[in-house]
This record gives sequence, structure tokens and C-alpha cells, in this order.
Amino acid sequence: MTSIVRRKALAAALALFAIAGAGGSASAQEAYPSKPIRVVVPYTPGGVSDAVTRLVMQKLADRLKATVVVDNQGGANGQIGSAAVARAAPDGYTLLVVVAAHAINPSLYPRMSYSPLQDLRGVSEFGAIPLLMVSSAQLPPTDLKGFVAWAKANPQRATFASSGAGSGAHLVAEQFAQTAGVPMTHVPYKGIAPALPDLFAGQVSVIFDSVQTMMPHIKAGKLRGLAMTSAKRWPAAPDVPTMAEAGYPGMTGGSWIGLLAPAKTPNEIVHKLSAELQQVLQLPEIRDKLIDYGIDPVGGRPEQFDAFIRSEAARWAEVVKKADIRLE
Repeated sequence: MTSIVRRKALAAALALFAIAGAGGSASAQEAYPSKPIRVVVPYTPGGVSDAVTRLVMQKLADRLKATVVVDNQGGANGQIGSAAVARAAPDGYTLLVVVAAHAINPSLYPRMSYSPLQDLRGVSEFGAIPLLMVSSAQLPPTDLKGFVAWAKANPQRATFASSGAGSGAHLVAEQFAQTAGVPMTHVPYKGIAPALPDLFAGQVSVIFDSVQTMMPHIKAGKLRGLAMTSAKRWPAAPDVPTMAEAGYPGMTGGSWIGLLAPAKTPNEIVHKLSAELQQVLQLPEIRDKLIDYGIDPVGGRPEQFDAFIRSEAARWAEVVKKADIRLE
């Protein structure tokens, strides 16, 4: 074989190897996921975010024909688990579930070990979580207009509870106080459960929380539903007006929940996950269960979720600045 023939044969072999290599790479990408996916919930087990994640991820695992493991890493208002995912390999095998606190934290904490808006990217929103404003049945007001008048006349008694400083419920209450011009004092608790006895007794005036949590106490006559932050009346609370109906249209919105990935996760993986989640969120049994949890199913593309998170960060930054809240 002449040297020219050998060179041609070698070139042909290299070309075939390159094609095979490219095909192998494409097959590897198409094979995603090829190992278990870990989804971090940056809160303790048992809460709504944990329950929703497990519900949705079970169906996502079925569609992907993969194992999806939910990993609870609570602490620091969601920062511990979020930081772990922000530092994880951007390969689609470590994901993060977030709520409104994700967009609020940059305004509350002057020093964070990661950037919520730069180190993580949206995959899909799961749903919006409107909040129900309730007052103690021990107080005189029976509706929102009456509560605002009472609070202005009794500023020393006008207080609001929350499940913790910096929580979504805390910021929504601060926003309401600013919008209505009502001076209210924040009384933070370590969760909703320890706040309820004081709320029942009228030692704190109001709280914003989920429909699922508050409606049993309204039905029992211990609390009064004043208004919902949803755009329309909620099926489980048809007699409770929306904030807009009660005269405060700027109070629409509350918390939300969705899925993120490390910022450098490849587009093809992010969009594959998002597309599969859209199918999961359209399942009647998933939609019905989310509504039972007090969540309005949303869905949407990664770019939409990113834009929404940025708008939420700007919205809450203004509320935090006006309320002069800083946490360490």
C-alpha cells in the first residue's frame, strides 16, 4: 500500500470515528436522565412545599422513566439548600424547589453565599399560592373595611403574626400595611402552629396564610376570613372577597412555588424538564390536588419563570425598603 493510499485510508477511518463519536455524544445527551435526579427542598419535611414537590416529582419521574429523590435541606429561610444547588454541577441531576422567599431574600440579607438571581435559572413554575388574610374572631371587625378602621383607631393593638421574619406571609402583611396606611406591629413565630393560639385569643390581630391552613379555623368560628390575595374568589372560600373586591387591587398575588436548576445547566436539559413538567401540571389529578393545597396551577416556560422571579424580586425589594427590614 502506497503512502498516499495509507493516508487516504487513515483519513477515512478518522472521519468515521468522528461521526461515531458525535453520534455517541448525541446519544448520551438524548439519554438524559441516565442516573437519579436529586430535587432539593430548602425547608423541613411536612410543609406544603415538601408535599407539592413529592406530588409533582412522582409524576415527573414516571414521564422521565427515572428515579427522582426529594432531599430536604432546611434552614436560613431557604438559603442552605439553595446555596447547595447553586454550587452543584450544572448537569440536570441536582434541582431546587423554591417559593417566594427565593425572590425576597436578596433584599433581606446583605450578605449571601450565592446570588439567587444569577446562580440559578428557572425551569418551570408549579403554581401561585394566594394568601388568605384572617383576623381573630375575638376582635370587633367582621370585614376588611372594618378591620382597617379598627386598626387605625387602635394602633397599639393592631398586630400581625407570621411564620417567621422574612417569610412570604411577613412581606405580604407588610405590603398590606403600607398599601392600607395601617400601622401594624409584626409578631414573628417559629411556624404557623405556635401562632394560632395567640391568634384565636386575640392577642395578635391578623395573619396571612394559605387557604388550606386557615379555612378549618374559619369554619370552626375561631377566625374570620377578611380577604384573599387571589385574582378571583377561591373555590374553597367562596364567601371571602378578593383584595381587589375589598378595595385593594394592588394586593393581588402572594407566594408561589417552582423548580430551578444551576445557572449553567444546558438549555436542552432545562427545556426537556420544563416540557415534561407542563404535561404533569395538566394532569387532572395533579391540578385537583394542587387546588386542594391552595395552589393555582400555572406552569410556563423557563424564560417566563425567570422573568417572573426578577419582577418579584423588584416588587419585594420596594416593600422591604419601605419597611426598613434587615436580617442577618
